[in-house]
Amino acid sequence: MNRESDLDILQEVEAKQALQHLNATFARAYDRMDRCLMISLWTDDAKIDWGHFQGNVQPFVIAATSPDEALERTFSSISNEYFEIDGNTARGEVYVINVSTIVSKGEKEDRLIGGRFLDHYRKDRGEWKIAKRTFVHDWNMNHPTTAVLDEGMFALFRLRGERSKNDPVYALLGE
Repeated sequence: MNRESDLDILQEVEAKQALQHLNATFARAYDRMDRCLMISLWTDDAKIDWGHFQGNVQPFVIAATSPDEALERTFSSISNEYFEIDGNTARGEVYVINVSTIVSKGEKEDRLIGGRFLDHYRKDRGEWKIAKRTFVHDWNMNHPTTAVLDEGMFALFRLRGERSKNDPVYALLGE
């Protein structure tokens, strides 16, 4: 290998690592309703295609980071990331699983949604950002909740995830 090839490989690895971090940060911003963090992930002209959110990303960001009494908790998991890098732009397919507890008419329901993000990314002022995100809904399951958070061995866990900046991750990271 020559020096140029080594540099190309290193730049591609760095880009893929940055895109993985970007997607993990998206999941965190979504689950914690962290608007400042969520806004930082998108280009200024970003577009989204996600259910009834079509077009500019701002309405999605506001909705995703606003309290919703019907949405008790969420847990998003990112996996199977595939990226194609082309200089300062990239495309990617990212699998996502989201588990949510929804409260409707006094009843709790657990929803498990599986899908993929089909993304366009762009390097913006030296940082990778999401320029366009399309959500592909592949499957879902909906069941009355069976969660037991305050009984038996589960009562022993002191820390609980929250859809806010009260989540323990903010104490860890000093934010």
